[in-house]
Amino acid sequence: MYFVGDESHSMAGDAIGAVNQGLIDLRDEVAKHPLIGKKVRFGIITFADTAQTRLELSELNEDLILPTLAPRGRGTSYSSALDALRQTIPGDVALLKGSGYQVHRPSVFFLSDGQPTEKEDKWRSRLDELKDPGFKERPNILAFGVGDADATVIQQVASAPRYAFMMTEGSSTAGAIAEFAASMLNSMVSSAERLDRGEQTIEFEKPEGFVQLDAPLV
Repeated sequence: MYFVGDESHSMAGDAIGAVNQGLIDLRDEVAKHPLIGKKVRFGIITFADTAQTRLELSELNEDLILPTLAPRGRGTSYSSALDALRQTIPGDVALLKGSGYQVHRPSVFFLSDGQPTEKEDKWRSRLDELKDPGFKERPNILAFGVGDADATVIQQVASAPRYAFMMTEGSSTAGAIAEFAASMLNSMVSSAERLDRGEQTIEFEKPEGFVQLDAPLV
């Protein structure tokens, strides 16, 4: 599982603080569920004008040192984030398989509070590469928009309409991010339990403060 988070300057203040606290809470809660440590590996990629791998795929436990995210760069490059995933996932899968693990389809939790600052054809081409059926390690992408994110873009990023979510009007961005992080944790717990039973489907419920974009946008 990967968290791919917006680290552009529009996230400054309470929003980036909520992300950092959410990641800490996630790590601390996972430590209470040993099953997750056996079944799930977690990585962090952030993006602004460029993408950075902030946490290599790791086992979540109380000793894991998490990065502190901070606003940076001068843009919001979706293409850099999508390309980083496309380049990172195959190596991570190969490493896990080489260590004797059975690897299921990766899950990506994508969070942004803004719109891409690059041309659409650039980020769309990277998205198409990541979703290409010929890419055997292609992930399930759950996309979440907060703040000034564009619902149409968020829906396009998600790998299925039911995996696209927008913050409800009137909600606070920081509050929505906190709910997002809690839902990411719940998904980890539920998915790990399913894997332990031999089931491979992703388990996820809509977080509070979000609307699910599972109907055609007009």
